[in-house]
Amino acid sequence: MIRTSGYIISVAIMLLVCPAASQTGTPQSPGGSDSDTLGAGPGNGLVQDDPLFGGADIIPEDYFPGLRIGVNISKPLWTYAEPSRFGMEAMADFNIDHEYFAVAEAGFSMRDLGEPGYQLKEWGMYLRVGGDRNFYRQFNDVIGVGARLGFALYDREASLVTVEPDYWGEYRGELAGDTFFRQWAEVLVVLKTEIFTNVYLGWNLRGKLLFFDKGDKYMEERYIPGFGLATTRSTGGFDFYLSYRFPVGR
Repeated sequence: MIRTSGYIISVAIMLLVCPAASQTGTPQSPGGSDSDTLGAGPGNGLVQDDPLFGGADIIPEDYFPGLRIGVNISKPLWTYAEPSRFGMEAMADFNIDHEYFAVAEAGFSMRDLGEPGYQLKEWGMYLRVGGDRNFYRQFNDVIGVGARLGFALYDREASLVTVEPDYWGEYRGELAGDTFFRQWAEVLVVLKTEIFTNVYLGWNLRGKLLFFDKGDKYMEERYIPGFGLATTRSTGGFDFYLSYRFPVGR
């Protein structure tokens, strides 16, 4: 599964970084006359740029640059499903042009988990930075792929630790809090659509790969802020976002 995630990350980065090839000129016949000029017309074997998904030189008529700021509305749903976990996340993106977006996502999370034999508390914050590439050529909606680098800084401590040995009496103690730093990479499928003027609803599907397995030496890690379940180095997830775009020149 790790090798598969590595392949997916490589393909997504290639799609994100390599711009679509564009025509640099109009081919002509050796004679150079206008009547011999090849164009993207019927019957000449050339295909016109797809107005929806093809042709990097096609700019939507209503395209405008702008900063989009939003919140992750799936976080409250996770809290409802798992009351021991609470978190919030904000996002921002800015279109470099009609095709590429710079993206940042930041948030925090807390967990207070009661387990047989101990009480676990975790809290921390995370940041994901990267970009999206839009393949859609209509309006200002986004249908594309993205890539992120994620960073998490968090603390965890255990109290009411109970040890029941076979020969001696019960022992209770605690594990002092410690701070951890983790990194990972993500690839995404991204969709954002304008539901009202400048108001967007979006979702993304994520594949994640943890870089280094250097977590807690004394207790099993179960959750990393911004990454998710820590029982494996590769995982997935999805998020829903509600955002507002501040127009520039619209």
